Amino acid sequence: MYIRNLFSSLRAFLSAASLITVASVSAQAAGLPVVISATVNYTNNTLTIGGQNFGSSPTVTLDSMAFPTMSSASNQIVADFPSGTPPSSFTPGTYFLTLQFKNQLPAIFAVAIGANGPMGATGPQGPAGATGATGALGPAGPAGPTGSPGSTGMTGAQGPGGPVGATGPQGPGGPQGPQGVPGTNGTNGTGAPSCSATDTVVSYQGALVCKSTLPRYIANGDGTVTDNQTGLMWEMQTSACAGEVTCVNNSYTWSSSGTAADGTLFTGFIAGLNGGEYYDPSIGLDVVGGAGGCFANHCDWRIPTSPELEAIVELTAPGCPSSSPCTDPAFGPSQGGAYWTLSSFIPFPTEAWVITNTNYGTGGPCNGLCYFNTKTGGNYARAVRTAH
Repeated sequence: MYIRNLFSSLRAFLSAASLITVASVSAQAAGLPVVISATVNYTNNTLTIGGQNFGSSPTVTLDSMAFPTMSSASNQIVADFPSGTPPSSFTPGTYFLTLQFKNQLPAIFAVAIGANGPMGATGPQGPAGATGATGALGPAGPAGPTGSPGSTGMTGAQGPGGPVGATGPQGPGGPQGPQGVPGTNGTNGTGAPSCSATDTVVSYQGALVCKSTLPRYIANGDGTVTDNQTGLMWEMQTSACAGEVTCVNNSYTWSSSGTAADGTLFTGFIAGLNGGEYYDPSIGLDVVGGAGGCFANHCDWRIPTSPELEAIVELTAPGCPSSSPCTDPAFGPSQGGAYWTLSSFIPFPTEAWVITNTNYGTGGPCNGLCYFNTKTGGNYARAVRTAH
């Protein structure tokens, strides 16, 4: 395996950030696009990018995720979060924004996504500015107050009635009344537990239980584990290691050509899980899964993204990290070390993000759990799919 030390990775990231700063200054002088700010609107699910020298038809990506462009001007671009992926679904942390125009170098910027912190204290008031120039003469002021009324004249004859005036605008609604008393639960069926009004009854291991009592991870009995918190289904690995692609000791390369997803991670591991052709070292031959050959009867296995894989690192797992990897025991056998993600490292296309379940620290985009590694190096892998 070729796993970079965390501090070396951070040092490479800081060097890349310095290069980006120098490139931004040169780009500003040369009229190339420069990103100055990037703001996430959590209400409208948009990303507003401010800067200079923006062209037309920009390509906006965050990590490896493409963002549709809603509007584009020379100093501002508004992009929309992809459908089904609002900013609230992102794991809090820092993500890499890439802004690309045709025939121009990309502009790179770091974007923090997560809950807002508390408002800071008010800073001291700055000095008063210089007195501005005298403005133009303003419009005439309103008429003065009406004088006192004169004496009342004789009553004249009553004139005809005027037409009925138009209906005035509707007044504001009154305040909302107090909330009524919650109703009682309906009668449960035979054998069903009594759950709260906000809970639901589900079937688990042949019995009806309240959903709130389920554990986060459930082993499905077919070599898979379901995460009730995210709805994802994960591959359980085996320690038998008789040629199966689920062997806990297997390591894979992300790319064989240097940048493309053509390494054994995809041609061997994912292909084998989805019933395709893969190499079986126990017999020294390629094996074709064919009909019914998909792992656990699911043919949509894939490599997880960085946030998905980071979410199952459990720092409170027994023995973590001194004697066992930081993975919930429900996952069964697990190797301690770095696991591949689907996310390429945008500034360097020959590298991809990995998540470690043993060596962790503080700082960085994912609190020390992730770093990037050369795609031709070897790392472990765990497949995932979206449960239906």
